[in-house]
Amino acid sequence: MSRFRSEVPKGLFRVPISITKEMDAWLQELASEMKASGGYKLPKSYILRALIDAAMHLKVDVSEVKTEEELAARFLSAIKNYKK
Repeated sequence: MSRFRSEVPKGLFRVPISITKEMDAWLQELASEMKASGGYKLPKSYILRALIDAAMHLKVDVSEVKTEEELAARFLSAIKNYKK
């Protein structure tokens, strides 16, 4: 993928999302930490795609989930139980 993001690469779809200020600040801090440690300051969209890609490898029990908070807890549980 190109380091420059003037357009959406082929095969990707734009998905509008709403996040809190804290989430945005965390993404910004993570990107800054990447740069400070010798890497690139990746765009938020790259970080979110990496998170989604990692989450796709988890076995998340989504039965009877009714809230965003409950879903987040299920993801955390799946992470704890993750086996390669």
